[in-house]
Amino acid sequence: MKKPTFGPIILAFIIVILLISIPNQWISGVVNKQTANHLSNSLSTTVFQGIAVQKEVMKEPNFVPIYGSSELLRFDSFHPSNFFEKYDPKYTPFLIGRGGTQSLIHFLSLSSVYPYLKDKQIVFIVSPQWFNKRGLDEARFSPNFSKLQAIELANNNQIPIDIKKRAIHRLLDYSIVKNDHMLSTVLKNSIGEKTNQPADNIMANYLVNPYLSIVKKQDIALSKFNVGARIFNSNHYTTPENKSYSELLQMAEKQGEKTSTNNPFGIRNSIYSFHFANKINDLKNINTKVSYNVSPEYGDLQLVLDLLKSAHAKPLFIVIPVNGYFYDYTGFKKENRSNYYKKVSNEIRSSGFDIADLSSHEYEKYFFRDSLHISLKGWVYIDQAMEAFLNHKST
Repeated sequence: MKKPTFGPIILAFIIVILLISIPNQWISGVVNKQTANHLSNSLSTTVFQGIAVQKEVMKEPNFVPIYGSSELLRFDSFHPSNFFEKYDPKYTPFLIGRGGTQSLIHFLSLSSVYPYLKDKQIVFIVSPQWFNKRGLDEARFSPNFSKLQAIELANNNQIPIDIKKRAIHRLLDYSIVKNDHMLSTVLKNSIGEKTNQPADNIMANYLVNPYLSIVKKQDIALSKFNVGARIFNSNHYTTPENKSYSELLQMAEKQGEKTSTNNPFGIRNSIYSFHFANKINDLKNINTKVSYNVSPEYGDLQLVLDLLKSAHAKPLFIVIPVNGYFYDYTGFKKENRSNYYKKVSNEIRSSGFDIADLSSHEYEKYFFRDSLHISLKGWVYIDQAMEAFLNHKST
């Protein structure tokens, strides 16, 4: 009978001890400005679920974090990643988000870099579809949730306690948080809500710091070596140089005219053919009872607003519309859409922040690529709003 060998087990044990015992500050320097610059348009989950790269982004004044969702990966000639390279290269847009990264997910990202937010200019794109009746559901929350950032929130004593309590109670609505005994105990303990389960308290007190030490090192390593990152190649698109915004809009109009000829909604031909053509009759008046008037997302957005205000950050909020032609066709009432635009804009303005309200462009052809995702003319308007905000211009 072959004798068991314990060498691999002992080696693994030694590696774990080293990972826990090596101070994070010894290796934190491997993630630097160059790392962040390389990952600026990767939309990597490592970035928005981590901390190491986002800290570098916040520390460097030339990086402009853009928080959003699925619209960020709709690259074209007028996308901010291309526009600023040609028109204002002192700024580098840094994209944070993907589909499902709504206000609560962005709150966690922002809370993890809270000490660096003071006077930092950031851009936050608010999408209408976030504000459905359910808000951010479990299916979109879970794959975008960061346990590392949640523990950092628990450990952060700089964040005002009322904001912290509201955020933690909201996080505990989700099973991925609620059913994680160590995490839920750490979160509750951080706001003075003790659990009656001794085992949970022992786990929280003795395991969370070793766990955090390992995960932070993992964050640094994955960020440095670009694990899982898809680096966008700006050479795929040619951004016209030395043009006025009106000229850029005309060029976007011409591009849109060429690519949107098979439908009355201004949707790109390929997208319409693949996603809409076969079911277009079924979509007629399907949303007559739908509105964005009531949604948990308003509370989640308020968390972001309150966090940024307490940190003395300098955000620009961009309120984007939906494709009015398509939403009219599906029966989503214009009155309900207008109520949403007013409600979300008033919520932002009441916090005293800058806002670029683009809701008047609902019926502007080629502002969208589909029913709600911006591109072409939409990006030109956003570029203009961002450039004015960053350079303190009036629009």
